[in-house]
Amino acid sequence: MLVIAASAPAASSATTTPTTFTDPLGDGGTAADISAVKVSNDDRGQYTFDVAFATPYGDSAYFYLYLDTDRNASTGDPAEAGADYSLFDDHATHSFDLNKWDGSRWVPAPSVSTVSVVVAPGGTSLTVSLNRSDLSGASGFNFVVYSVDGDGSAGHYDDAPSGTGMLEYTLRPTLTLSLGTASAGTAKAGKPWVVAVVVNRSDTGASVGSEGMISCQGSSGSTKLVTSLHAFISGGGGKGTAAVCGFAIPKSFKHKVVSGTVSVTLQGQTFKKVFTTDTT
Repeated sequence: MLVIAASAPAASSATTTPTTFTDPLGDGGTAADISAVKVSNDDRGQYTFDVAFATPYGDSAYFYLYLDTDRNASTGDPAEAGADYSLFDDHATHSFDLNKWDGSRWVPAPSVSTVSVVVAPGGTSLTVSLNRSDLSGASGFNFVVYSVDGDGSAGHYDDAPSGTGMLEYTLRPTLTLSLGTASAGTAKAGKPWVVAVVVNRSDTGASVGSEGMISCQGSSGSTKLVTSLHAFISGGGGKGTAAVCGFAIPKSFKHKVVSGTVSVTLQGQTFKKVFTTDTT
C-alpha cells in the first residue's frame, strides 16, 4: 500500500526577486555614496528598499526616501516631484519618521506599525521596510532616495536617480510553489525505489525545472537510504517537468516501511513531498 503525504511551502512570506537600480559612483561628496538600490515586496505587501553605499553611511548622516504613490507629479510635494510620503532617518539619534503630504506640508503619517530602518555594521548599507497599508494601499510608486551629510548643500549629498526624475517600482506577484502531480514506483527490496513530483510555480504557471534545486532524503526507521538518482526529467506531451528521486533499497529491507522526501527549492521557496510505503 502506498501512502502519500504532502507538505506545503513554509509559512514564511514569499518575496520577489529584487529589482536593482544602480547609481554612479563618486558623486556623493562627503555624503555616503549610493551605489545601488534594490526594491522588492512580499506576498503581504511589505516593500523593502536595500540601499548600498560605496562609502560609509556615517554616524551623523541623514537619509530621505520620497514616494509618489499616486504617480501624479501635480499632487504631493511640488519640491519633490509630487511625493505623497517621505521617510527620514537620522542616524545620529537612531530615529526615523514617516510623513504624509497633507496638501500644503508634511505631517506624521497615521500609522507606522510596519516601518523599520536598519543600518548595517560599518554603514555599508541601509534597509527600509514598510507595508503598502502604510502608504494608502499603494500598489506601486515613483521614488527617489537621498544620502545627506551636514547641511545637504552641493558636495554634501547623493541622490538616486542622480539629477532629475524618479525611479519606478510596481508591486510584483510573489512566487509560491504548489503540487502538480505525484507518483511513486513499487518499493522492492534490492531494487531502486523511484518517486517523482511535479511542482508548479505561481508566477508562470509552469512546472519547476532546471532553474530549481532538488533535495532527496530517504530512510527506513533510523537508517538512511542511499540516493541513487536526483534529477529534473521532462514528461513530454505537456505533462511538465518532474523532480525525480531514486533510493537504493537494501535486499535485507523486505517488508519494511520506507519513506522518501522530495524537496524542490526555487527563489527561496521550498515545496516538500513525502512518500511512505511498505517494501515487497
